[in-house]
Amino acid sequence: MFMRYFSLLLFVSFTVALTAETVVAQIPPPQDDFGPPEQNRFGGPPPFGRPRFGQGRGFGGPRSTMQASSPAKEQPSQHVLSALSDSQKVATFSGNVRARLSGNFLDVDSEGIPNHPTGNFPNEYNPNSILEQDYHFHIPLKPKFAQRTTELPFGPIGVAVNGIPFYNPYNAQGRDAVFGPNAEVFDSCCGHPDQAGRYHYHKYPVCIKSPFHDPIGTHSPLIGWAFDGFAIYGPNGENGKPPFDLDQCNGHIDNVRGYHYHVTTSFPYVLGAYRGVVELSNFEGPVW
Repeated sequence: MFMRYFSLLLFVSFTVALTAETVVAQIPPPQDDFGPPEQNRFGGPPPFGRPRFGQGRGFGGPRSTMQASSPAKEQPSQHVLSALSDSQKVATFSGNVRARLSGNFLDVDSEGIPNHPTGNFPNEYNPNSILEQDYHFHIPLKPKFAQRTTELPFGPIGVAVNGIPFYNPYNAQGRDAVFGPNAEVFDSCCGHPDQAGRYHYHKYPVCIKSPFHDPIGTHSPLIGWAFDGFAIYGPNGENGKPPFDLDQCNGHIDNVRGYHYHVTTSFPYVLGAYRGVVELSNFEGPVW
């Protein structure tokens, strides 16, 4: 009797163990925050601007990471590509920034010091200080759609109308810098300095425009420019609500502004990639 009971108990234990092993085997292996290796949350290739081994220290990757982009063979109307006149583009910048026309470019000179209050840096969350810079950005006046989208580098990817650069959505380790367990700490104006002392934004900088919210029921104001020449606007579209038709670069076309980018409350926050032909001179020099 005892041997029969012991045999039954041994059989049950073995069955349970085998079942547990089968269940565990059916659980897929863990994936990182970016999803499967060959697909991101946009359904495209691996995440834009994700650092390769040895890159991504917050200073901007090596120059070789930015490849020249070719214009698409077919381009939309000039209004879609550039809805604002050259003089209107100059007028978008704040008084603390020097913006001028120079050939086919809007040249923007900035010292990188924000025109709004900032947090006290360094602090317990950020050991870096805000330092004066010598920025010389070149925004194409006649942007063109690229044949393919261009991934975002580390370091400046565009410039706000107050002369402060936008960065891509990742921190130095290639993780989401804005939301989740690897999120960085920003001041109340949504910025912070990197190791080079460059104050910058990874998300919608609410202090660029005052008051700190967008006008109700109308399109958000222009808040900056990407290095492919397309404008960056606040979160709301023509109906006063966030657009539902943004592409993987965080851009779309409307009848008034042509193609432009919108900041979003979700990833990628400012830009997902460059839709236009990128001006590579913005990634040269000792600052980068």
